[in-house]
Amino acid sequence: MKETELINHLFIRTYNSQLEGHTHDYHQVLMPLMGDIRMVISNQSINVSYGEALVIRKGIYHQFQAKEDFRFLVANIEDIEFLHLPLSDTHFAMDEKTLLYISFVEKQLISAHNQKIEGMMFELLKELLGTIKMSKRLDTRLTAVIHTLKSNIAINHTVKSLAEIACLSESQFKVLFKKHLGCTPNAYITDLRMQAALGLILNTDTPITIVAERCGYDNVSAFIRRFSSFYHQTPHKLRCNNQNMKQPTIS
Repeated sequence: MKETELINHLFIRTYNSQLEGHTHDYHQVLMPLMGDIRMVISNQSINVSYGEALVIRKGIYHQFQAKEDFRFLVANIEDIEFLHLPLSDTHFAMDEKTLLYISFVEKQLISAHNQKIEGMMFELLKELLGTIKMSKRLDTRLTAVIHTLKSNIAINHTVKSLAEIACLSESQFKVLFKKHLGCTPNAYITDLRMQAALGLILNTDTPITIVAERCGYDNVSAFIRRFSSFYHQTPHKLRCNNQNMKQPTIS
């Protein structure tokens, strides 16, 4: 019998240290909130850690094992077409904004029960997951590098300093980075900075000179040139256009 009350909902789950298993007639997306979990699917052992997600397709027998004090956000979903996942690709890394959002979801679920809000949270989580550029897990040598870059985008890193974090030579680091991220370290840093700059330009009134500093540019003219080439508008023009769009129309 189909458990309709469980579908298209979010739950906080804990699991046993003993290996257990089951199937269900809905898809499931499992996202660690704290710790990791060992999953066994089709005789393949998969370790899912914080920062990652695992899609468990309906009807697939799976086993699970985790420390009992570890917590997981679980989404039971009727249709996962929005993820655009190939059949073989079910284990992927989440982006920073989605990780921040699931932290909010966790706090909401453990502090209150509001069916309307929980339904809205579920739909927004689907939207966020659907925008993630699906990628396989990062090589562990790159995890600390990405964390360092995202922690403070204003710092001017070099390939040499980042390679040292990864415990690799510069040439090894550049090859590994391109393989996993699809771009050079410098291009990745620029993308992080431009994303942050866009948010500050559109959603705050922070002066452009301060935006430039926060995004790692000592020279505001260099920042404006980079921003303009990235978004095809100057920061000032983009901010003005966005503010004009938000102005209420008077009939």
